[in-house]
Amino acid sequence: MTTTTQPQIRAKSYFASSIPEAIDLARREMGADAFLLNSRQAPPEARHLGAMEVVFGSDSEIRNVGSEPPAASAGASGGDLCYRVDKIWDLLVRTTAKGPRADVPRRLVEQVLIDAGLTGELAAEIDESVAARGTRRTVVDMSGPRRSQDSNAGAIVQETMEEIKARFPVKPGIGRITALVGPPGSGKTTTLVKLAIKEGLMKGRSVRLISADAQRIGASEQLRIYAAILGVPFQSVERIPALGQVIDSAPANTLLLIDTPGLSPALFEGAGNDLVGYFRRRQDIDVHLVLTASMRQIDLECATKRFAGFRPSALIFTKLDETQSFGPIFCEALRSGTPVSFFCDGQLIPEDIAAASGNRLAESLVRQLPMLLQVAA
Repeated sequence: MTTTTQPQIRAKSYFASSIPEAIDLARREMGADAFLLNSRQAPPEARHLGAMEVVFGSDSEIRNVGSEPPAASAGASGGDLCYRVDKIWDLLVRTTAKGPRADVPRRLVEQVLIDAGLTGELAAEIDESVAARGTRRTVVDMSGPRRSQDSNAGAIVQETMEEIKARFPVKPGIGRITALVGPPGSGKTTTLVKLAIKEGLMKGRSVRLISADAQRIGASEQLRIYAAILGVPFQSVERIPALGQVIDSAPANTLLLIDTPGLSPALFEGAGNDLVGYFRRRQDIDVHLVLTASMRQIDLECATKRFAGFRPSALIFTKLDETQSFGPIFCEALRSGTPVSFFCDGQLIPEDIAAASGNRLAESLVRQLPMLLQVAA
């Protein structure tokens, strides 16, 4: 009976709160040659062990006695099962061009986007598109010099960013008559003042502020104080006919900015329905829906659906400084098919507002990707 040494692949699952943490655990136990085979969210029954289940493999030399599997008893023995698993791995390695490492970057792209707050379906879709971009790039580069691992990783990051930017609709700017609508506490009044400065005074335009918020105590007074500081006209209206008169009597070249009450689901039965009907009759009013960036995806979706009757031309996201993930912003813009006009980062006026940028959003979503590609290389 001969003794042969046969290369094998050992695979093991690690549960951790993140992929980098799992990589650290695997490298410490399996060695520096451990490589990532698969990753997914941990199933419910194993969630207490960690949010992520990450499978790693490593090459090892296992001494097997004889060239045939151990004799099977009535049921498959442990040795028989291990032998069959090893054979399957050996077949996979020999029939795959680059072994199990070949698909690692794609899986990392998908997982990084999921960790950033994208839905699994959208992350997988972007992953496929990035892989297609990579295939085209590889074909073009075949006649050129061979790329280093760093340049390949950089190309994957760049292609992921380009794919995200291509999907993220932006529409900076506002109309001559612009109304801000949104849930309570979304930052409409502060955003209105920022727009008055950025899109009005700093561009040499005449500005008039209008408050149609008769629901919140002191709302009109707050905007009146801002108008006095800026030195621009201010008017407060309590009824829709009065709002129409103020708009129609304003000079034709004046930028009119309209503040509205924060509409909770209950308020839509009264003031909300009146505003919806009026804005839909006025084709000259540019409506922007103001939402808080720190809201969960499901809450953003509910809010967007609730205000759909206003037919907003764009979304404005506030409080970006209060969230670590732009994923829900990206998902909701795509789901609703509504472009994003402005990002607001804080309370400073007028500094904390900027035109929506696909590049900024993409950089936020792929922030962890370069490091993970380097570790997995």
